[in-house]
Amino acid sequence: MSKRWGLWVLAVLGMLAGCADRDRSVIADGRLTATPGGLDLQRVAVFDGREVEVVLRNVGRARLNIDEAWVEGAAGAWRAEFTHEGPHSLVPGSECVVRVRFNPQREGDLPATLVVRSDAKQEPLVRVRLQGTGVDAWARLSPRRLDFGRIEADSTKTLSFTATNPTDIPVEVTPKLLGAQKDEFQAEPVVIPPGEAREVPVTFAPVVVGAKQVALAVSPCRGCSDVAVQVTAEALDRAVVAEPPELDFGSIPVDRDSLRVARLHNLSTEPMEVTAFALMSDEASFSHGDIGVPLVLQPGEIRSWEMRYSPGHMGEATNLASFSVNSRRHPTTDVALRGFGGASELCVSPLSRDFGPQPLGSKTSQVINVKNCGAANGGPLTIQGLDLQPLDGSTAATNPIHLVAQTLPHRLMPGEEVNLRVYFEPTQEGPARSQLVMTTDVFGEETTVLAFSGAGERHAPCQITVTPLAMNFGTVEPGRGAVLGVKVDNQAGDLCAVKNIRMNDTGGGVFSLPGGDLDGLIVYPGDSFSFMVAFAAPLTGGDFTGSVQIEQWDPGNPRVLIPLSAYSRAACLVASPRYVDFGVSRPDCSPAPREVNYLNACRAPVTVSNVFIGAGTSDGEFLLRDAPTPPITLDPGDAFTVQVDYLAQVYGMNLSPLFVESSDLPAPLLVSLVGESSKNMNKTDQFIQQDGAKVDVLFVVDNTASMVEEQPRLTSAIPAFVDAARAKGVDLHLSVTTTGIDATSNACPGGAQGGEAGRLFPVDGSRPRLLTLQTPDLASVLQQNVNVGQCASLEQGFEAVRRALSPPLVNNADDPRTPEPNDGNLGFLRDEAALVVVFVGDEDDHSPDSVDTYVRFLRARKGENQPQRMTLYAIAPTATGCPTSGGGGTRYAEAAARTGGEVISVCEPDYSPLLRTVASKAFSPQDRFPLSDQPDAGSITVSVNGVPVTTGWTYDGATNSVVFSSAPAAGAKVDIYYRRACS
Repeated sequence: MSKRWGLWVLAVLGMLAGCADRDRSVIADGRLTATPGGLDLQRVAVFDGREVEVVLRNVGRARLNIDEAWVEGAAGAWRAEFTHEGPHSLVPGSECVVRVRFNPQREGDLPATLVVRSDAKQEPLVRVRLQGTGVDAWARLSPRRLDFGRIEADSTKTLSFTATNPTDIPVEVTPKLLGAQKDEFQAEPVVIPPGEAREVPVTFAPVVVGAKQVALAVSPCRGCSDVAVQVTAEALDRAVVAEPPELDFGSIPVDRDSLRVARLHNLSTEPMEVTAFALMSDEASFSHGDIGVPLVLQPGEIRSWEMRYSPGHMGEATNLASFSVNSRRHPTTDVALRGFGGASELCVSPLSRDFGPQPLGSKTSQVINVKNCGAANGGPLTIQGLDLQPLDGSTAATNPIHLVAQTLPHRLMPGEEVNLRVYFEPTQEGPARSQLVMTTDVFGEETTVLAFSGAGERHAPCQITVTPLAMNFGTVEPGRGAVLGVKVDNQAGDLCAVKNIRMNDTGGGVFSLPGGDLDGLIVYPGDSFSFMVAFAAPLTGGDFTGSVQIEQWDPGNPRVLIPLSAYSRAACLVASPRYVDFGVSRPDCSPAPREVNYLNACRAPVTVSNVFIGAGTSDGEFLLRDAPTPPITLDPGDAFTVQVDYLAQVYGMNLSPLFVESSDLPAPLLVSLVGESSKNMNKTDQFIQQDGAKVDVLFVVDNTASMVEEQPRLTSAIPAFVDAARAKGVDLHLSVTTTGIDATSNACPGGAQGGEAGRLFPVDGSRPRLLTLQTPDLASVLQQNVNVGQCASLEQGFEAVRRALSPPLVNNADDPRTPEPNDGNLGFLRDEAALVVVFVGDEDDHSPDSVDTYVRFLRARKGENQPQRMTLYAIAPTATGCPTSGGGGTRYAEAAARTGGEVISVCEPDYSPLLRTVASKAFSPQDRFPLSDQPDAGSITVSVNGVPVTTGWTYDGATNSVVFSSAPAAGAKVDIYYRRACS
């Protein structure tokens, strides 16, 4: 055998080899011999081991059996075992082998004896002396920490620790890796010769990005306890990154240039070589200085280079600066380059505002208009920062001047604008100063500073009175709406600052302020003001409570709450009209009385126990002139009429409830009374002529069950309208909505169950909802869209239009309040286009607010003095009526007359003439200018572009309009002055 330390025992006698059984001679004895003089295994490292083989030979004359072999000596240091299982029976001359292992557990000499027992008669025990020495031999490791740093994934790095063997025998060092990411490391065992030192390499080859959780346990000798070597390592997705990854030079004039700095950052702890650089496209507007490649980025180093953008053309320009990096994972690091040839222009107005002395507790606002007023090809403008900085020693928390938060960055394309609102709310006396620092990407004007100042002025605490102290809407039928008013009166000797007039509790969304929240007002001694509160009764009915708040400068009573209550349920009495608007009047010229008719629509008698005017903004302004004396019993179908006077003696807006108590209701039925008294007798209406090149047309189609005859007539007239529009060649937007607000039935087409609530039809998008003259088969698609079904129960055309053209519908592709996708009206209404609304219905409008409210809203959407216009047309019931219509369409007629539109009877068999008229008038320069009030005809004077015009126009009393025989030129400014009539 090779590497055998044992000595063979020579046989004294023996004829045959092996341990095979044979009959023993009865007159002879076997004799076992082993190595004479003993065995010395010499020096062995503690916990290591060394083996020798001892050959046992039968030198006797007879067979013998070896029973066992063992070692007597230090416990655990020696072990003996046969090399085969046995039986161990030796014939003369044969042999067996015993393996002896020396495994010292401590230092020093460890003598022992190998004892072999056999069945020899003369010498049954054979002893062999053993000698060995344990040596404390193990490698010393240095260092105890390996830091691989940060390297890019898919690369490798090798570090080593040193293993030193100070002893005179070899030592085996075995490294073991532990942890979840141990497979990304590699290390192999190594044998250290006596007195030498060796490097033990450990290789880190990451494939997964992130910090590594591993441990290195090193056994410094065979059988030794592990020694810990700390390992730190992290793998990067990319070693070399661009900071920033994109250089946006913004909008730069063509004759100028701009510099930006491109930076490469070596995130790793290893040097990284940048071998090459190139601009990847032929866009010549971008250039650079000397890059100086190849180069080496040291660990953590940031290197910068200057990039230049010199627009060679108008419009957007892009390129890619590409750095080649010695990396397997990311061989290039790119910097995107972007610029726009042609500069935006910043227009800000006003640049400063002195709010002046303002009462403590007041709230005064200033709108700051920010506009990109550059040319259409001048590029976008981005507002990047808005920093309001106090200059008077106050802090951000105590600064009385504050800015309404904006979402930044905010990008403005040429012609686009945004309004910022700044408030001054002094809470202590003395001056206040702040500046608003606006940062933009406008070339050469990156920072704009706006100055604001004001002063707090102390006044006596407020002593306002509120009328009424509580607002009761009585009963409003489900699906209907009503408005009442609150009057705020300052009867004290000092002015009063009020602010933040808004809903405190909407009652689940049923109460609202139609005019919107009021930020702040100053009420002078003896003055007052009124505001409206609306109640929209849900179709489900119910009882509702809410409250509206008014904040005042009174430390003892800073907030006044006005409780609201309302009931909604079906009523037997049907009021017509459901609210009465007396319009604007003068104290010396009160309007004519108005009538309200009440009909018992139930199948059983109803008893009316009281008719009265409830608490309003100014008690006594509305009076019952002619009303039956209760109690009254109305049989089914019976009716009675009430006349109401409006005195118009209290200036401002006046609102009161007209209540009727009946046996079927727990609370009286409400009809809202609205009037306004004005001191102003003279008025000037201003118009700016537009050219009709762009028009947005919205059809509002009645979708109630009574439209069986009328919808087919409308469908038949659509091709005539489309042909007239094509003949004019205008840029046209065409859409349809319904008069339905609340969902009614799945039988309704379009996906909204008849409750489009201003959303364009069809809500489910089964057909295009926004049509133009370029829409394929336009007439057919529009015919399908006006077939809105007959399933709703209430016509609210004006309310539908208001919702269609108000946020969130008008400015969102999807209505965030509804589950249907993409049901917003974004894109229909264009600022630069005229607006035409065509109502089609067989019954008058039943929207909750007055005609004046809706007309004012629509005018505001287009701008009364802007180069746009708004006209309302209607196919609706007229005074003559017909069996298929439901009474006169007085509200539609009033709205059409006030906006220069027209009405034809819904009873006409052919609607084509009206639709041709719509196309002819709406798509042409305006020749009819409706007045906002009734004039004394003889007081009217007209000027065009500031020049008085005495001929070429007439006053049409039927429509309350000034009509030109030849329409003023596009863009002309038309001023119509008149004295308001007493009618």
